[in-house]
Amino acid sequence: MSEEGNTEYFLYLADDLIKAKRYEDAIVLYKKLVDMHPREDSFLLSLAWAYHDGGRTDDAIGCFERLLDAELERDVFTGFAFDELVRIYKEQGEYGRLIDVCEKVVTAQPDDIALMNDLGDAYLKAGRADKAVAVFEKMTGMEPDASASFCSLGNALIAAGDFEGAEKAYRKAVEIDPTEAGSFYNRLANIYLSTGHYERAEKAYRKCLEFRFNEPMYHCGLGDILVKLGKINDALEAYEKAVQFNSISGGAYYNRLGNTLARENYHLQAIDIFQKAIAVDSHNPFYYIHMAESYAALGLSDMAEKAYLKARSLK
Repeated sequence: MSEEGNTEYFLYLADDLIKAKRYEDAIVLYKKLVDMHPREDSFLLSLAWAYHDGGRTDDAIGCFERLLDAELERDVFTGFAFDELVRIYKEQGEYGRLIDVCEKVVTAQPDDIALMNDLGDAYLKAGRADKAVAVFEKMTGMEPDASASFCSLGNALIAAGDFEGAEKAYRKAVEIDPTEAGSFYNRLANIYLSTGHYERAEKAYRKCLEFRFNEPMYHCGLGDILVKLGKINDALEAYEKAVQFNSISGGAYYNRLGNTLARENYHLQAIDIFQKAIAVDSHNPFYYIHMAESYAALGLSDMAEKAYLKARSLK
């Protein structure tokens, strides 16, 4: 059989082995194909995926790194191998290796904003906020009209503890793209929420509402923050606003508030809110289940059992 015939046969057989999840057998054939065609990236890519799907992640990484090195030597950079390495390193929490590969491609492609963004994000994940700030500052200098870069800079500044600088960066994003002001401040609020800066998150959500007061999700977000701050009555008022602007989703909003209250151990208040959700939609079993969980947390086992029974009757 000719080399071309062997290639087609090995490839057909290897692909069938992959479908049958016989990864080790497929790996043997893909390695033969790579040896036969060392300049053919598709065979090395297939080998990488066989390693990956077979649980041999380190071997898969080795293949992707070879593909990346070959690609960086060419004029056109597609980034496929890079994207796979980034995904794997993030999944594994290998932030040092993530930084290494991002630095490598940015050095080879210094004018690529998307790759610089990946590098900045890698620094953030590794807890190197100062490095991330430097990257995003460079990006805003390269593309001063890109609002997304200013938002990324703001996030990095929060990680670095420079809150005034972060809010200045977000204000710049709003100045560039005022139609997205509510969305930008919502993003800022969520970053503050995730980092435990609840007072600043409250202020950011109130900025959202200055731009889009009729957006119910902003009222819900504000309500969640107010629960974190122990402002329960204000939180309920915020959620009532959300229901006012979208009554069709009233049950879902009350359920969200009830769960938020329960997570913060305000179970009595949560029960009241779940009852509001049930008043809107008495046929949703999850509202009864969540209410039962709050009853149970308070030691009210009879009430919890009653709510569970009602939920089961609706499934």
